[in-house]
Amino acid sequence: MVRIGIAGIGGRMGGEIFSVASGDSLITVAGGTERPERATQLSDTFGVSTLVVDSVSELIPFIEVLIDFTTPEATLANARACADGGCRLVAGTTGLNAAQLAELADISTQTAIFYARNMSVGVNALLAVLPGLVRALDSYDIEIVEMHHRHKADAPSGTALAIAEVIASALDKDLHAHATFGREGVSPRQPGEIGIHAVRGGGNSGEHTIIFADDGEEIRVGHRALSRRTFALGAVRAAKFLSKKQPGLYSMSDMLRSAS
Repeated sequence: MVRIGIAGIGGRMGGEIFSVASGDSLITVAGGTERPERATQLSDTFGVSTLVVDSVSELIPFIEVLIDFTTPEATLANARACADGGCRLVAGTTGLNAAQLAELADISTQTAIFYARNMSVGVNALLAVLPGLVRALDSYDIEIVEMHHRHKADAPSGTALAIAEVIASALDKDLHAHATFGREGVSPRQPGEIGIHAVRGGGNSGEHTIIFADDGEEIRVGHRALSRRTFALGAVRAAKFLSKKQPGLYSMSDMLRSAS
């Protein structure tokens, strides 16, 4: 039995993770964190056996793995607290910049950290097979379009960036030199561009489309998340995978390889 905690347990993603974890016979949800003004209010919501507090440090003695889908700043603070308290971390937060990712990797030398921009098994399977398609269509124009709900803060999404990185790597290109984030005014497409476009609206849980186009044809490859549950399932699976791991930085690729 793996004892987990959920950062932001009262939020949309936190609630979904709680629902999935509660139905898993190998998981016990020992508690979660919330803002001080909500922690007391939510203390009865999740049952007497689930501790709701406003401090990760207060929660860590009762858990083995913390699942975090919060903000970049909160995730790093929680990662440091996990390292200090001997707890492992599953982080699905997007929007971390290069310096924050480097700090997360540094913290992983002290405790096991699982980080993924997208916890969907389907998305990560797509990333695994994408390089072959990219190389086969290396002369085609490539555009990435992603859509998420109106509340998503970062743009483009972490998944869109991961897709773009895989494409650039397959083509042996520097993404920073070839990425174009949207277009405005007189802005004809330049040779070798990788277009990345973010759309926000409604309650879309996440949709990503990769378009390969030349003068004679167009190929579209995509993934659509039908609910947040797919990410919660991946996060709970990651917690079980991570529960026995030594310090280090782990990914969806590591987890999927271990299951093959």
